Amino acid sequence: MKKANPETHQACRSLLQKTVRRGDVALTQIVAHHLHEIGDTSWLKMRTAVITFEECWPLGTEIYATKDIESITCALVRTARMVKRKDASGLGSLAYALSTGDGSVLSGDPEDQCIQHVSHAIKMPDQFWLWATKNCANDNQRILIESAQKAYRRGGWPWDRAFMQAAAYLAITEGIPDIYPVPEVKQDFPFWVALDKHTPKGKEALSEAARIAGFPVRQVTWVSFYFESALSNDSTDSCWWNREIQWRLSRIGLDLGKAELIWAKTRPIVMNILREEANALKEHLGSEALDEDVSGKAAASQKHLGDRISHQSSLWETERVQESVDNAVLEPFVFEKIEHLQRHGSSVQSRLPGF
Repeated sequence: MKKANPETHQACRSLLQKTVRRGDVALTQIVAHHLHEIGDTSWLKMRTAVITFEECWPLGTEIYATKDIESITCALVRTARMVKRKDASGLGSLAYALSTGDGSVLSGDPEDQCIQHVSHAIKMPDQFWLWATKNCANDNQRILIESAQKAYRRGGWPWDRAFMQAAAYLAITEGIPDIYPVPEVKQDFPFWVALDKHTPKGKEALSEAARIAGFPVRQVTWVSFYFESALSNDSTDSCWWNREIQWRLSRIGLDLGKAELIWAKTRPIVMNILREEANALKEHLGSEALDEDVSGKAAASQKHLGDRISHQSSLWETERVQESVDNAVLEPFVFEKIEHLQRHGSSVQSRLPGF
């Protein structure tokens, strides 16, 4: 993947996903329109799909219509308003690591096979998408698989594309879970959280804070991500997201308790270092309140996207042919007679804030 253009507003790009995660609808609209106005629409189209599958993968059934700024904003706002489901993000991250040769993601339990399956999907995408398409049992699965495959083809970082494959895998093997809206966030947004490891200023601040606090930079960087950057307004408990966090922290010599102590000590230092930059970012956006024009466009696009979804669903229902699902083995693919996987044991409630 190409490096970002030096003129790209990296802080605004980073801010967009943080506003969606934390459910700040008004700021999500402001940032999306701002990025469009400065000519970053192509990135917005691609990133909207990534954000959706990473933050709330069941919404993958509703993002195929993101072709203009109104529908893009609508999709982002819908994700912001919903409870977050991080299963595809967690499973995709673990599978991507395995696909690069990192076997430490495997723990020897029955659920390892899910990571192995998605890892094989990453290595053999054409066969995976053929398998996923053949195994759709209903229209919702069909819509999500098509949406995930289109998003996958648009490109992105390899681990981002793994989220889409993980979402498709989960949709087929476990079904698409229900999601629901959560109360909108009313508090002032902490702009400094956008200046994290994904931005030059954030990297500098994390390095300086690590030096001051006396912790390794790598530990501070990952702890800041899981305890701050990835924080959401509300999320369902996810065994895959929890497992990713615990695996990643173990790789840098930490557990949840130690990680929490590190962030408690370094967080105020990072905030102080980034205070001026955070204020500058807020002024750059001029984000006092949405004007009527932007609000009106967002409301119109919400209805327009809903109409598109209803129309597409009707088409699929008309064209649907009653046939048995083909579960034939796709050699050399590893999906051998996959049925709905039964979870072994219960997931452990994460002690991270927001999860």
